Order: sequence, then C-alpha cells, then structure tokens
Amino acid sequence: RRRRNPELDESQYETDYTTAVESGDERDRDRDQWASLYPPIASDGARQKYKQEFDTDLKRYKQLCAEMDGVNDRLNQLSKQLDNISEDSPQYQDVAEEYNRLKDLKRSPDYQTKKLETKTLRNKLFHIKRMVSDYDKV
Repeated sequence: RRRRNPELDESQYETDYTTAVESGDERDRDRDQWASLYPPIASDGARQKYKQEFDTDLKRYKQLCAEMDGVNDRLNQLSKQLDNISEDSPQYQDVAEEYNRLKDLKRSPDYQTKKLETKTLRNKLFHIKRMVSDYDKV
C-alpha cells in the first residue's frame, strides 16, 4: 500500500503515546486515581519509596518509548524509500511488505497495550514527581 499523502512525511510520525491530548474529565480521573494511590509525602521514608518506584517506572517508560520510536523511525525510513523506488522494481515489493507489516504491528493489541501502558506510566511519573517536588519545597 502506498501512502496517500506523501507530503505529510514528518507529521505521520506518531508520538501520541507521549503527547496525546486528554479530555479534561480523563485528566481529572487520572489525577484522582494517582492522588489516592500516591498521596502527598509526609516523611523522608515515603519520599524514598516514591523515588524508588519513580526510578523503576522511568526505566520501563524509556524502554517502551525506545521500542515504539524504533518502529516509527523504521516506518519513516521505509516510507521515504517507497517514495524513491519505482513501483515496478523488485525492491519496491520487499520494502512495501515490511512497511505494511510494521503498520499492522502498530494496530496489534500488543502494541496498543504498550501504547496505553506508556501513557499510564507517563501520568504516574508526572504525579510522583510532583509529590516529591512538593515535599522537597516544605
């Protein structure tokens, strides 16, 4: 399958797992969820536990982002190759097959689960960071 709009090259790079805009209601629900799981810090011990969890989750978040970025980077490379290869060439079919395989991968339940996990981790990390920062100000 050929891309319908080759001029959208850079805008097709999907990073919505880190930049998606949420509705106000969704943000409020997330905030309430994280506030109940991670209330304001009241002691150095609690701060240390939050920091340890933050570090563990940040490692997982970075791993997921790197994996998803790798897929997106490869899709961009293949897309550019498709634009520069004649549709008659044998190489075109190989590149198109890999491109379509990666597009299908992005639609897979496993990939979508990772995308959701990334979004959840991002919100959790943001909340924990805020709790640690608020504690440090006091």
